Amino acid sequence: MHHSLPTFNSAAAFITEQWPHSGASSEMHVGDLAWGTFHNWPSALDALRLWTDNAGRTQALTMFDGSGVCDLVVRPGAAGIAAATQALDWAEQACRSTSSESEPVELRVGRRVHATELVELLESRGFKRRTDGVPAMSRTITTNSIASPSAPAGYEIRELRPDELASRVQAFNAAFPQDNLTVDGYQALQGCSLYNARLDVVAATSSGIAAFATLWLDQRNGVVQIEPTGCQPDHRRLGLTRAVILQALQWSAELGATEALVRHVDTNLAARSLYEACGFTTACELTGFEKTILSTGFAPQRA
Repeated sequence: MHHSLPTFNSAAAFITEQWPHSGASSEMHVGDLAWGTFHNWPSALDALRLWTDNAGRTQALTMFDGSGVCDLVVRPGAAGIAAATQALDWAEQACRSTSSESEPVELRVGRRVHATELVELLESRGFKRRTDGVPAMSRTITTNSIASPSAPAGYEIRELRPDELASRVQAFNAAFPQDNLTVDGYQALQGCSLYNARLDVVAATSSGIAAFATLWLDQRNGVVQIEPTGCQPDHRRLGLTRAVILQALQWSAELGATEALVRHVDTNLAARSLYEACGFTTACELTGFEKTILSTGFAPQRA
């Protein structure tokens, strides 16, 4: 078993190939890959690894920078589990190298782990199922099944224009103040092979971008993912986020999408209500796994 730093496109091809096995319950959609890789510029391409068998066939993918969640996509079968085992060895060792005797590291793996063999592997290594997670919601879409978007006077629902990048970035950072998107990062995102300007939809006013929804289409499987969507605080409660989502879903259906996917932190009930208002229903509430990693030679104190 070997691992390599892949090109973005080879990672996307593997995720697309694995999607039919689990559908909306899958660990990753190509939208997760695109947003996760490019929105934090400089890009996180070096966090991607493909784990291949001796014949050179990819059996697993990890997206892990040594902190947070180790995203793990595994091909079903014994070779996939063998690759996952090696990937977990590597991830745990990476955590041991950063932990200290006073500060162990919490390693989180996956977000919707459900394959029996992978669950058994994680549990055998001391991982425990997390109590919180990121549920997946989905809906079918056709060109005539989506409610017409409506926005108050003074707002225009349309594609993002090239000269609006600074305003688009400002709107995202206002909606998600814990993040720090940059114009350079957004330009990198737009250069991604999966980016489609038609699916970068905004609610715009004469003074800038008020709300936004960026969608990513897996053309092979006909599944489009919303990642991200949001609204500036001063423009909330006007129906703008729903409007940009509905418009983006309509254009996605025209491009061939038959299913839409969105995910939200399970404690964010407002987000769930928004997506329900856009026709989504919960498809998967499974969570990932976690394990406390101790530094090499660290002996816990006895009570």
